[in-house]
Amino acid sequence: MLALDRYSTRPFAGRSDLGAFASLLNARQDRDGGEDHTTVEEMAQQYEHLQRCDPDTDILVVEAGGEVVGYGRTTWDDVSEGYRLYWVVAEASADHPGLEEAVFEWAEQRAIEIARSHPAGVKRLAAWIDESSPRRFLLRSRGFEVDSYGAILVRTSLEDVPERSLPEGVEVRPVEEGHLRAIWEADVEAFRDHRGYTESTEQDWEAWLENPHADTSLWQVAWAGDEVVGQVRSFVDHEQNERFARKRGWTEDISTHRDWRKRGIASALICSSLVLLRDRGMTEAALGVDTDNLTGAFDLYRSLGFCESRIHADYHRQI
Repeated sequence: MLALDRYSTRPFAGRSDLGAFASLLNARQDRDGGEDHTTVEEMAQQYEHLQRCDPDTDILVVEAGGEVVGYGRTTWDDVSEGYRLYWVVAEASADHPGLEEAVFEWAEQRAIEIARSHPAGVKRLAAWIDESSPRRFLLRSRGFEVDSYGAILVRTSLEDVPERSLPEGVEVRPVEEGHLRAIWEADVEAFRDHRGYTESTEQDWEAWLENPHADTSLWQVAWAGDEVVGQVRSFVDHEQNERFARKRGWTEDISTHRDWRKRGIASALICSSLVLLRDRGMTEAALGVDTDNLTGAFDLYRSLGFCESRIHADYHRQI
């Protein structure tokens, strides 16, 4: 890690670092040609609820001339497939050649150090990247291989939204504050059989409540009696829309209770969500999906007019 010897390094200082972190991340996303933009508020939702990550030892801030020019981070998760993932996160200014790889190596080595202190078991390093990014070459050069793919799908028009009805006995109700815990728990339970599931905690609940984009007036939550059986928690990211000169809404956080799948609940909620977004002045909608989702979500979304826009991948390497 000789490249880091030329810089000053220090631990994470808290929220005061997040503006620089967001700038580095957004600059890299712009270089990659993506259409993402991360705000300080979005970063705060994540960094103020970190789990299995000690900010004093597991986050590195790199400075040059008093300016933050890079950062690295690692954390770990136990996933439902029976192994432990150690995430490697690294961002660096393009004005400092070689720094990205050096920061990545720091985060990778810190992850391995943590893994070696844990009990024996199957352990993997993990990193997430848009497949259009040149960073995939860095990952592959370090022995990482694609474990799974995901996609961003876009419906480029909100006209001609098909009509879909909920099954008998199921209804959408306006979201009330007293509903929030039930909605969150239903979503957590619905994803329990999905790839990469990790057990949720009270910190996850607190972070969920602080989502800066949450707009319950756009949520479509289906109930059968006192039970949440499906949901689509749509939102509009106004800052992204302004940055990219578009009018896009997101039909995200789509889930259906395991006992109510294959009854048309998800398709009905998505279609009503598209109409709501159109009524708010949006002209397109997007969502993210695991391309190998076992519930058939990928095919469902395409049948409702969504098409692939970008592909991203989880890269893993055995420890």
